[in-house]
Amino acid sequence: MRAYLQHIKVGLVVGFSLLSFASLANQTSAVGALEKILTVEQMQQDINAWQTFMDNTHPDLGIRVTDPTQLKASIESLRDSLTAPLTTKAFINKLAVYNGQFHDGHMSIMVRSQKKLAKSIIDEHQALLPFEVTVKDSKVYVRSKLGGEFSEYQNAELKSINGSPVSSIYQTLIERTYGDTVRHKEALLSNKFALFYWLFVNPTSQFNVELEHNKQQVKLALEGSAQLPSAMRTKSFEDTFQFTLLDNKQALLTINEFWWEDKKAFYDFTKNVFQTLKEKQIEHLIIDVRQNPGGDDDTWKTGLLRYLADKPYRHTRRYTKKILAKYQDEGEVVGDVLSKNYDKYEPVVADEPLKFKGKVSVVVGALTYSSAILFTNTMQDFGFAQIVGEPSGGYAWQTGGIQFFTLPNSGLLAVSPRFYLERPVGGSAHEQIKPDVVLTDNPLATSQVIADLANKSVTDL
Repeated sequence: MRAYLQHIKVGLVVGFSLLSFASLANQTSAVGALEKILTVEQMQQDINAWQTFMDNTHPDLGIRVTDPTQLKASIESLRDSLTAPLTTKAFINKLAVYNGQFHDGHMSIMVRSQKKLAKSIIDEHQALLPFEVTVKDSKVYVRSKLGGEFSEYQNAELKSINGSPVSSIYQTLIERTYGDTVRHKEALLSNKFALFYWLFVNPTSQFNVELEHNKQQVKLALEGSAQLPSAMRTKSFEDTFQFTLLDNKQALLTINEFWWEDKKAFYDFTKNVFQTLKEKQIEHLIIDVRQNPGGDDDTWKTGLLRYLADKPYRHTRRYTKKILAKYQDEGEVVGDVLSKNYDKYEPVVADEPLKFKGKVSVVVGALTYSSAILFTNTMQDFGFAQIVGEPSGGYAWQTGGIQFFTLPNSGLLAVSPRFYLERPVGGSAHEQIKPDVVLTDNPLATSQVIADLANKSVTDL
């Protein structure tokens, strides 16, 4: 999520040693950086700096954290318990347990770049667990080979890896995975499982795996994979944005991120989409944001709501923010927390010739997040669309304005939001988006929900 309030953009909070660490990082691989030995004093300095960063940035930990006082005490206890040097890899293993306690996909402590770490593992002739997986309801299922190639063990349940029960591995990984809810964390962990297994469980290249496949117990001895996880591969414009005519009345617009560096290219794309809708006299537009983790609000306001909104709208009812020096407005005091109603409505573009007046459905899922949550809130709360699919993994009230801080000695990356937004109709902080039409998603057949919706809708057109 790169923008949440009008004219508020994501900032970067830089640790005092960022430049020196960046210089070191240029000479050291991501794997090598994890082998760096940290003294007790260095780790304690990092923890103190991390706590100061959180205190100076987050508007209210209580919006998500069950007991902020207990959390602070726990981190201090960890700091004081450190009595011997550790590698950076062992240090992040200790710190990352707090990711699961933040209950926020915008707040974490992690390696600087998960994608670069995965590439580094492969470049150094190490390997990853050779499966893409789906994590659901505490269980782990094979989705494909790592990288996306079909696996004959598709949909098999993983029972053990290298002698450890998957139930135990799941617990180790889920508590180190950031996210709003367990469902959100499981969806994110599904895309990171192979990397997180290497980082937090066992950096091996050999895997003895036990599966339950077609009600049969299967034991496999497997070599690790040198493929990048699918979610960590660079996506093209065509991977990210797609438009398809489903029939002579319905069309599908897939938006896998509300961000593209060349915004004009995205705006030209959506203009062409709505031109086609008008020319083909399409009556039902399905917008699929199930894989959309967020981006910039102006991307959907300009690229979509320009053509869809038939009344003024706002993306939040009220916001609460921590005043930071770099975003300080006249009369504000750095360090204060300000809560204020948001009364700026976006106007309707009344003279837009490509205005779409047909039926709109927005399909959401566990990975729909950040700015995509704000988009979905707006579409539902102002009656611009019906929401279809499964409940969102993220909360309808979203944190935002994420800030970054590099810990001075380990180079680990801390992330924290500086504000949170209530949805336009209010509600409560721990509600997920509830679909108007519930349709169960199948990660092995993602197009089925679209087909079911199109079939369901065709009789209504």
